[in-house]
Amino acid sequence: MSTWKEKLKRIVTVEPVIFLYMTSTFIVGPTYQQMIITKVCRQLLNDTICKDPEHNKEYQVVQTSASYLLLLFNATLSLVSIPPAILLGSWSDRAGRRSVMAMPSVLSLMGGGLFLAVALVDSMSVYWTLMAAALIGLTGGHVSIFLSSFSYLADLTVGSSSSRTLRMAVAESMIFVGGAVGFLLGGFLEQDVGLQAAFGAYAGCHILVILYIWLWLRDPTMGRVPNKEEKDSQEDTSQVFIVKYAKRSFKVVFKRRSGQERLKLHFLIVCNFLNNLVAVGEQSVLLLFLMYEPREFTTALFGVFNSVRMLLLGFGLLGLFPVLMRCIKEMTLAKLSVVFRIASYILLALSNNTWMVFLVGVVATPAGISQAVIRSLSSAIVAPDEQGAMFSFSASAEATCILFGAVIFNGLYPLTLPTFPGMPFIVMAVFMLIVLILLQWISEMPRTHPRLVLSD
Repeated sequence: MSTWKEKLKRIVTVEPVIFLYMTSTFIVGPTYQQMIITKVCRQLLNDTICKDPEHNKEYQVVQTSASYLLLLFNATLSLVSIPPAILLGSWSDRAGRRSVMAMPSVLSLMGGGLFLAVALVDSMSVYWTLMAAALIGLTGGHVSIFLSSFSYLADLTVGSSSSRTLRMAVAESMIFVGGAVGFLLGGFLEQDVGLQAAFGAYAGCHILVILYIWLWLRDPTMGRVPNKEEKDSQEDTSQVFIVKYAKRSFKVVFKRRSGQERLKLHFLIVCNFLNNLVAVGEQSVLLLFLMYEPREFTTALFGVFNSVRMLLLGFGLLGLFPVLMRCIKEMTLAKLSVVFRIASYILLALSNNTWMVFLVGVVATPAGISQAVIRSLSSAIVAPDEQGAMFSFSASAEATCILFGAVIFNGLYPLTLPTFPGMPFIVMAVFMLIVLILLQWISEMPRTHPRLVLSD
C-alpha cells in the first residue's frame, strides 16, 4: 500500500461511518414520525382534517395518540438495544471494532425495508413500525456505532490526551454534520418526493456504511495487547459467551482505581446518560411541538431548522472548539457548553414563532462540546484494553435513555399540551443543570495518575 494511502487511513477512520449512520438516522427519524402521525390521523379522523389540521381542535387527539405510539416505538428500540450494548464493546476488545460497527447497518437495512412496506401498503397497521424498531435495536443501533467508533479512536490515540480529545471532537461533530444533511434531505424527500424516497435514502446510507467498513477500515492494533484472560478466551472460544462479556463490562467500570478516578468515571457516565436522555427526549417531541400551533412548521421547514441547528453544532466542534482549547481548559469549555444548552432549551420552550425557533439553533452552537470532552475524559481513565468494555457500559446506559426519554417526554407532552406545550424542554434544562453540577464536581477532584488500578 502506498505511503499516502496509509497516512490517509490513519487520518480518515471512523468519521465517515458516524456521518453516514447519523445521516440515515436523521433522515428516518422525522420520516417515520410523520408516517405515524399520518396513519394515526387517518385512523381516528378523516382525510380532510389530516390534510389541513391547523386550527382544528380534533387534531389534538392525533397529537396525543401519536405521542403515545412514539413512546412505544422508543421503548421497543431501547429494550432490544440494551443487551447487545452491554456485550458488544467488551467483545470488540478481543474480536475487533469493525464487525461491531457493521452489524447495526445490516439490520437497519431490514428495518428500512419494513418501514417502506408500511408506507407503501395502506392496509398495513402502523404498529408494524414497532417490529422495525426491534430489528434496528437488535444489534444496539446507534449506541453500538458510538461505542465501536470511539473505542477505535481511543486505540489510535493511546498516550496523547489532547489528540484524543480533538479526534473525538471531530468524530462527535460528524453526528451533527450527518444530522444536518439527514434532516435537510429527509424533510425535502418526504415532502416533495414521498416517504418511499426518504426510506430509500435511509437504506442507501447503510449500504455505504457496510462497503466503507469492508473496503477501507482496518482494526487498529495499538492499545489492544492481549492479557492472560484474553489469551485463555482465545484458546477456549467455547467459554466466550454472553455472561462473560457482560461481567467484564461491569468489572471495568466498578473496579477500584487510584484516588477518585472510579468516582470520576461514574460521574462522567451519569453525565453521558443525562446528555443522551435529553437528546432522545428532544427528538421524541420536537416535531410534534413545532407542528402544533402557533408555530405550525411543515416537514420541510422542520428539516431546514434541524439542518441549520446541526450545522451550527458541527461548527461549534470543528471550528470553535479547537480554537478555544488553545486558551481555555477543556473542562471549562464543557461547562460553558452545558450553560448554552440550558439557555437554548428555555428559549425553545418559550418560542411561539419561526424566528425564535431558529434563534435556538444559534444559542446552542457550543452545546456539543460537553459530550466530546466527557467521552475523552472517560477513555483516559481506563486502560487501553478496557476501552471497549467501558464504552459498552456507557452505551448500554445510552440505550436505556431511549426508553426513559420516551417515557418521560412522550408521556409528559400530552399532559402539558393544553396548558404549556413547552414544559418538556424546561425539564430538559433541569437535567442539563444536573450535568453542570456534576462537571463542576469532577473539575474540583484532585488529578491522579490515570489507569492505575488497585487490587481488590
